[in-house]
Amino acid sequence: MGLRLLHKKVSSLLVFAMIVSILSSHYVFAAKEPGVSLNDISKSYAKDEITELVNKGIISGFGDGTFKPAESVTRAQLAKILVLSMNLEQDAAEAAAFKDVSAGKWFAGYVGALVKAGITQGTSSTTFSPDKTVSREELAVFFIRAFGWETDAKSLKLDESLSDMAKVSAWAKPAVSFAYQLGFIKGVASKEGSFRFNPAGIADRQALARLAYEFIVHKETYAAKALLLLPDNAGDEETEEPKVKDDPGFNGGPIGSTDGDKGEGNTGGNNGNGNGNGGNGGGETPVSNTITAPGEYSLGDVTGNVTISSRDVVLKNTTINGNLSLLGGIGDGDVTLDHVTVTGETKVFGGGANSIHVADSILATVIVNKADGSIRLVLENGTNVEQIQLQSGAILETTGSVGRIGPVDITESVPQNAAITFNGSFDSVMVRAEQVAVTLASGSSIGDLNVFARALNASFHLAEGSTVSRLIADAIVTFAGQGTIQSAQVNVEGVDFSGLAGKPVIVADPTVISTTYTPQEFTLSAVGATYQIVFTGIKSDGSRDLTSFAAWSSSDLSVAQVVYGNVTAVGDGMTYINANYGDFQIQVPVTVSVYKPGESYPTIGSIRVTNGAIDVAFNGDVTDETLSDFTVSATVNGAAYELANLQYSEGRFTFDPVDSYGSTLYVTVEANADKTKFAGSQSGSIRLTGFGGHIKNVSGSPVAGLKITFRKGFNTTQGDIAGEATTDARGNYFIYLPPGIYTGELGGEGTDYITTYLIAVSAANVKNEAENQTAIGIPNALETRIVLTWGNDPRDLDSHLLGPKFDGGKFHTWYAGKSYMHEGELIVDLDLDDTTSYGPETTTIRKDVNGTYTFYVHHYSGLSTLRMSGARIEVYRGAVTEPTQVYTVPEGAGNEIYWVVFDMTIAENGEVQFREINQLTSTDPLYN
Repeated sequence: MGLRLLHKKVSSLLVFAMIVSILSSHYVFAAKEPGVSLNDISKSYAKDEITELVNKGIISGFGDGTFKPAESVTRAQLAKILVLSMNLEQDAAEAAAFKDVSAGKWFAGYVGALVKAGITQGTSSTTFSPDKTVSREELAVFFIRAFGWETDAKSLKLDESLSDMAKVSAWAKPAVSFAYQLGFIKGVASKEGSFRFNPAGIADRQALARLAYEFIVHKETYAAKALLLLPDNAGDEETEEPKVKDDPGFNGGPIGSTDGDKGEGNTGGNNGNGNGNGGNGGGETPVSNTITAPGEYSLGDVTGNVTISSRDVVLKNTTINGNLSLLGGIGDGDVTLDHVTVTGETKVFGGGANSIHVADSILATVIVNKADGSIRLVLENGTNVEQIQLQSGAILETTGSVGRIGPVDITESVPQNAAITFNGSFDSVMVRAEQVAVTLASGSSIGDLNVFARALNASFHLAEGSTVSRLIADAIVTFAGQGTIQSAQVNVEGVDFSGLAGKPVIVADPTVISTTYTPQEFTLSAVGATYQIVFTGIKSDGSRDLTSFAAWSSSDLSVAQVVYGNVTAVGDGMTYINANYGDFQIQVPVTVSVYKPGESYPTIGSIRVTNGAIDVAFNGDVTDETLSDFTVSATVNGAAYELANLQYSEGRFTFDPVDSYGSTLYVTVEANADKTKFAGSQSGSIRLTGFGGHIKNVSGSPVAGLKITFRKGFNTTQGDIAGEATTDARGNYFIYLPPGIYTGELGGEGTDYITTYLIAVSAANVKNEAENQTAIGIPNALETRIVLTWGNDPRDLDSHLLGPKFDGGKFHTWYAGKSYMHEGELIVDLDLDDTTSYGPETTTIRKDVNGTYTFYVHHYSGLSTLRMSGARIEVYRGAVTEPTQVYTVPEGAGNEIYWVVFDMTIAENGEVQFREINQLTSTDPLYN
């Protein structure tokens, strides 16, 4: 169980113990099963993080199988972990100036990498002190530098809520304060409820593992938090002039001693070259630069990181040998990069609909991540960019004079329903995100558009005059608009081109070396009868079903017509059915010879195929039919397949399900050769894909016999039903449905459960059996149940309820304090806490207490915003199956992390009043 889940499952005593642990974290996922065995981490509060980082090769244990989580960390060890966490290349030559870091030492390359990246300049000009232990305040400083926020931290007012902030060294206070405000570090709780930091305490290996994990996995989450802390108008005062590199105060002074038992170091003077005079002078010279005010800047050559946190900034004639970060302090303002070179990453967290302009610049990697997606990036005038990674919605624009723009990667972390617009010319676009809306603006073009398998349910709108030269589609997606796709290699069934003005030319799979088909010929015995031709491509490593990809035609439409190989009889005669796939062609002779023409003789009207059953309907009255009156044929993977244990009774065939996940089962049911009771034939098919899962109640017990109704699409709660499944005695279900996203509805009228929904994915190549859900029971007549649901991202929203106690005061139920008890009786509880997207998460008031209750939601983890989460609150007051009150989160731009939803007041006479609040804030309502 991951630490995040552990936080939510342990008793309140253990939760308290974990809160007071060193540098605890809010953002942790369940760890993978360890690839190595460490025999001494089972009791470590950072067990899951240690396991994850060992699996990633970031940290390692000792030769005896131990990790020694409580052992102190040396500066050499910290250097290694930071370099691996930042994915830097080792460079021992850069550490040559340190007399205590010889080239042959195992840590020399790591120390040099930190020097090169601007993270450290040693404890003096000639020493690094590799064996010196690292204090807690040093650990905070190093990670804030790794984020690139050291100067930002100095621009903020100190957070004095830590009781021992006065004991933090002067050089470390800004970093400790900023890290604490971010939630990146936590204090140690005292008995009276205050928190202290213990800055001079020695950091241990488990603390380092936890922070390294947070830095690697949740870096962008902390970046989003940082945006909220940095003032949008930083540096706007008329009395403060913008600082440029030539200003001697731009970099500040060196940091003083980090040796806690030898006195505090003093911040260096304004000349940027002071040595510090505290303790033993073991200072670390800061090298990250922050622009905090509007203006035009020219920094020349910079070794280290640069941050822009103000709107209306022009950065010119600058080379940054490090990273450039455009922070949220830019707000919805503008930043221009003119003749700027960035060798590291250019991270775009801020900017508005007007944009970030980049002209005549060279950027290695551009990462765009503004949570609400309201950002425009314009590349122009000879700019060259090696690659662009989108982690949020955005508008990307190029001008005709732009240079080379490398591949644009719409990453998996882009939230569902995010909007992305391309305006201009782009060589390569890769789409990995699920259910995003991509627009190609009028007159724009994409050379290669690659849609990867994870991009299920993505939609593409091609405006008039836009062009995609080459498409490779490995996911079921939709295309619409007046634009053009010139050629497409479609590797999955179900890609929808129907919304386009013209269908693209389908390019054959180049790995197909020959083809086969079945049947070779056949006869149809009734008008309206159907028969399926299956067209298969032979590859060196197997086969591929070409039936839905080939171009089909009939030489005589008055005899028979064909759609995707399914032939329908029109009238007596003979025709040829033709299929083309690349250079491969087939021709199948088909004869239509109507049995007893002119008579109202019964025929097979239709069939419905599932994996395990075939339902048959007749045109006309048919009685006493048996299995011997039919001929049933099946094809799987291009070859004839005998349905095992085939039986028939009253319009239904049953057979043993076919275990060939990802294939298509084609079935044809026809009258036998004698046709004594009916004539005709019908074909049907089912893609052997689907999903399953487990349904339990809030106490964790399986729910048996519960029907789940599935509709195609994300959050599709109305319309045609794609299929139904019923849980077995163990609460498990499985349903075969074509690849795609489905919404399952369970509970409601006639059941013991309120109506809830689950989102499930049917994948083409993976048998998904993890689409689980919790069935929420209908409350009893005296209860109130509050149900929170949301979308795929954020991953974790949390329910919080504040309300009156019997003996005065307020209770607070949340994941770390799930219940309120009075005299041994359960009054209120968070009976279900979901941590894996969608919900439901339920809070139940089991016994009324007169007074006012306030319900709010906390954005706990995930990349998207509350506003884009699709969060919905349903309140059930009493034994009802329909909600008494419904609230939906306000949409729009904004990164607030709390949603205050409603008040409910219970009067002494039992009357209940609801007051909708529906406000978003970044201030915890608990402290209002």
